[in-house]
Amino acid sequence: MAGPTASTSPPHERALPDQVTMGLLAYLTAHAVDEDYAEVAARRQAAPEPTSRRPIGIAGALVLAIFAVLAVTAGVQTSQDSVSQERERRALIKQVKDRKAAVDTDRRAIAKLRTETSRLEAEQVRNSQASTGLLAQLNLLRLRSGTSPVRGPGVEIMVDDAKDAASERERVLDIDLQKIVNGLWRAGAEAISINGERLTNLTAIRHAGTAITVNFTSLDRPYRVLAVGNAKTLPSRFADTTGGQTWLDLQRQVGLRFRMRTQKTLRLPPADVPALRFAKTATSIGKGLS
Repeated sequence: MAGPTASTSPPHERALPDQVTMGLLAYLTAHAVDEDYAEVAARRQAAPEPTSRRPIGIAGALVLAIFAVLAVTAGVQTSQDSVSQERERRALIKQVKDRKAAVDTDRRAIAKLRTETSRLEAEQVRNSQASTGLLAQLNLLRLRSGTSPVRGPGVEIMVDDAKDAASERERVLDIDLQKIVNGLWRAGAEAISINGERLTNLTAIRHAGTAITVNFTSLDRPYRVLAVGNAKTLPSRFADTTGGQTWLDLQRQVGLRFRMRTQKTLRLPPADVPALRFAKTATSIGKGLS
């Protein structure tokens, strides 16, 4: 009895794998990328489709919270800025009103002062004649008393000791200056000064030691006498006075030096205002006088 026999297919009927028939290099080149794509596609098909979105997580929640805080802060700040701007606007309006009220008050005060000024000017005009008379009288008294500076034409007299003076008589004495001053007053002088010292009715010209003093001020030679008056008549009228004649003799006999010349403009300083110790204002002119 014959045993079972295994059926075998002939070698030429069995299929060989591609890596055998194609060669290793060609196989890898043809199938390596395809199999990778196939595996990825198979994994995607096997994975279940998500039915809902993934939760945002802690980081997302933190970002949303920060954004919410910023939004609330911005809203609060905007509200505060609006309130502050409203307060500033009201404060500015109040300042404008206060300044306007102050300006109106100043304007009313200015108008009142202008009215008062106009009234005073009108009163001054009404009293101008009396004021002019009083001012003229006051200026005349100041001129005569020597307490105001004066300017005008006149004569300039320079006197000095005799050249190489050896005796007292060859030097200018206080009485010599007194004679010049008295002669000038009589000739019509309106104001006189000696070496810058203005002469008044209280001025004393005298010797004090070796110097001549005027208004208690020691003078140095030469002596410069200025007299304001009519420059055309002062020289001739002075020569006709006793003082003028005396000085002509002093020039010829003693040699005292004397020179007079006219000046178009002379300036004399004021004298110090005297301190009156006994004089008082009289209640009526001539009362109590004999």
